[in-house]
Amino acid sequence: MATATQSSTSNANSEDANNSGLLSATVVAGLQNLGTTLNAAISKTLIANSMKLTLHPDAIIAPVPEIYATNAASAKQSEYAVVTLYAVATKHGWDSGTLRQQLEAHGLHASALDELTRVYEDNRKELVLRQLQLGHSFPHITDVQWRIVCDVKSSTSGSSSGAPHFHINLGQYRQSSGERVTIVEFMCNAEELHSLINRLKDIERHCNQVAIT
Repeated sequence: MATATQSSTSNANSEDANNSGLLSATVVAGLQNLGTTLNAAISKTLIANSMKLTLHPDAIIAPVPEIYATNAASAKQSEYAVVTLYAVATKHGWDSGTLRQQLEAHGLHASALDELTRVYEDNRKELVLRQLQLGHSFPHITDVQWRIVCDVKSSTSGSSSGAPHFHINLGQYRQSSGERVTIVEFMCNAEELHSLINRLKDIERHCNQVAIT
């Protein structure tokens, strides 16, 4: 029994040691500014704003001037530190208890420690979902735009076949801002478009067959 207890304690200490090295000196210094160099009210606002930046990096978030009014350099360092802390904690699957232990080990001010832990716990599910969206993945096409182009006459040619071409634009809308983003666009003639449509129908047919079996 004693051996099992010693082994469990050893594993826990080893994990704590590995976790403690995940935060750089710059990040630790930025976190230590909270509740000290930056007062409690400013620190609370900064933590909330940093969480928004972490969850919605593509969104346009209104600036909060009071955060930088008294000590802009320390505020920017702390903002970077909080965003990094939450990213590291999410990546390594920390729960709020593990996060608190890491912060306590670095001697953070009590008010900052409580606020960082509370905000992390309140937004942990959203942080995990955001983490899953990072990295390389195939784009999801949710919108198609098209137009017909016909070159009747140009500066280099006085005549044209008059055959229409189709300009196709495939894109998607960002969930955070609603902005439309082009994924791919191309031009084809009627024959090529017809071939593309047939291939897409083949894909749909195969998918239906797989779903049935």
